[in-house]
Amino acid sequence: MKGLTLNNIAKQTELTASFISQLERGLTTSSIASLQKIAQVLEIPLASIFENGDIQDYQTNKVSIVRKKDRKHLYYPEPALTKDYLLTNLDGKIQVIYSTTKPGGTSGEPYSHNSDEECVIIISGEMELTVDTQTHTLLEGDTVKFSSRLPHSWKNTGNEPLELLWIITPPNF
Repeated sequence: MKGLTLNNIAKQTELTASFISQLERGLTTSSIASLQKIAQVLEIPLASIFENGDIQDYQTNKVSIVRKKDRKHLYYPEPALTKDYLLTNLDGKIQVIYSTTKPGGTSGEPYSHNSDEECVIIISGEMELTVDTQTHTLLEGDTVKFSSRLPHSWKNTGNEPLELLWIITPPNF
């Protein structure tokens, strides 16, 4: 729709055209960082790459409700990392994502995006978060806030599933 070829996208993302073709056809998986590069070139929110149907976002008297049964889901890579978008309206000022990750699950290489800030609340489990050059171990009940524009990555370093809430402002993911 944007008139770009695989070669155009490959050049701008510094990924190979064959990798992008395989990703497009579902023959390989990608890191969040690589997907973010592709989304930036296409000028689309990263979340739109993972659309799974229409989202029921109910608006009544300026109140937005997303019912549990209507949440948009992202499984990346299946099924080690699951995200449920609790608030999905990209033209709002805040995005809330519920995430579960199996032991050893990771975001992959560090990535950044154009949101201003992220807040992460650890519901259960153990997470190693690296922001820029600093690495932090976060445990159940811990909360952290950082600039989304700094390179960051994370990993479930515990033996149990990691459950957390991501709060991102403004929405971009």
